[in-house]
Amino acid sequence: MTQDTPRFDDSLPRLAQALVGVLGTDAVQTGQFLRNANGQLAFISAVSMQEAQTAAAQTAAETAIGRYARTHSAILLPTQPGLTSLRQQARGYSEQIALEGGATLRVSVLEQRIVGQDWLHAPVGRITTAHPSRHVFFSIKGGVGRSTALAVSATELARQGRKVLVIDLDLEAPGLGHMLLVPEELPRYGLLDAHVESHVGTLDDEFLLDMMSASPFGKGQGLIDVVPAVGTLAQRHPANVLAKIARAYLESFDEEGRTLSFLDRTRQLTDRLTSLKRYDVVLIDARAGLNESTAAALLGLEAQVLLFGENTPQTFAGYRYLLAHLARFDRPADDDWLDRFHMVHAKASANAEEQQVFRDRAHAIFQEWIYKDLPLDDSQADTVTLPEYSVDDPEAPHHAWPVLRDSNYVEFNPLAKPSELMPDLYARTYGALLQQFRP
Repeated sequence: MTQDTPRFDDSLPRLAQALVGVLGTDAVQTGQFLRNANGQLAFISAVSMQEAQTAAAQTAAETAIGRYARTHSAILLPTQPGLTSLRQQARGYSEQIALEGGATLRVSVLEQRIVGQDWLHAPVGRITTAHPSRHVFFSIKGGVGRSTALAVSATELARQGRKVLVIDLDLEAPGLGHMLLVPEELPRYGLLDAHVESHVGTLDDEFLLDMMSASPFGKGQGLIDVVPAVGTLAQRHPANVLAKIARAYLESFDEEGRTLSFLDRTRQLTDRLTSLKRYDVVLIDARAGLNESTAAALLGLEAQVLLFGENTPQTFAGYRYLLAHLARFDRPADDDWLDRFHMVHAKASANAEEQQVFRDRAHAIFQEWIYKDLPLDDSQADTVTLPEYSVDDPEAPHHAWPVLRDSNYVEFNPLAKPSELMPDLYARTYGALLQQFRP
């Protein structure tokens, strides 16, 4: 292979550039690019073309991207048999393409994926008041204290008399159940069981009630109900847990035959769980990293999202990937999904200058991908001005709330050491977070 061999990352820009040369800018902008499960590309023209023009476009595509041109045909016309089905199997977003000479072109892209389809859902913007407020705790890497911060937040909210539902969505590294529930109080089922059992039948309310138990850390004050990732059934049959995980992310079907993704099921389960009792707040522990389950938590639950990270290169590299992907989705000025996101500086130094370094680095990646004017839509050249945040704007998503580094929380085990969830201890470490995080 030569250095000029087309690769996944440059295949779309190359194809767009080649087709602009053959069909013109307007034709490319009004059409769509289809990327199949193997990453190969085709262009769907919005209008019919003469045979000679179609052949010229096909040749240009094959020359520009080689094996990344869709097998059989890289140029599809509106009358192409099966085109409707192809479109139904894909989800889309818009992409800004840099052309030769410095020009840019915004194109429409349809993606076909076998896994990772939930990442193609546009983030939910406006949060409704039809359910208690939801808050997702997320991190790019594990071990940053995300789950501990959630447990502390739940305890503080219960201390204030709030009724809290905690959901462990980290199916592959279950923790909250063992963190907040004594073994004999663990419920029969967990969220993992719900995803598996929903493949073979509808879950009744009795099953859902058997997924939750009350934590002792909420008793006598408010309430903390916990839905763990796994329950006592998994404790009795531990060899089946990996078999369940292998099936949890598969698509299923509802009673009317409609396809349900992991995101769809998670949203339905969350809605149903919160309808069983009256809660004030829902706290959701998302799996670390950019896994399929992460998309459900970040994009589909109408939740505020806390983005935890340490001041390390890995943190900012991971969040750069996430923000670059999110930048593909429209942000209406009156319904901006960015309002739902906020950074948290995990294991922060008490030194204000070091905390500022984290905010500076966070601002840089938000500025690169998110803080900018965006087109109103694909057909308009005008832009809508969305909020521009300065480095020191305390309301900005990048302006991280610090959670201080504290050796008392290195091996968090409040069931063995209840003092870890006493206000006198956690206030000094989590005080800034708790002051800002007010569901």
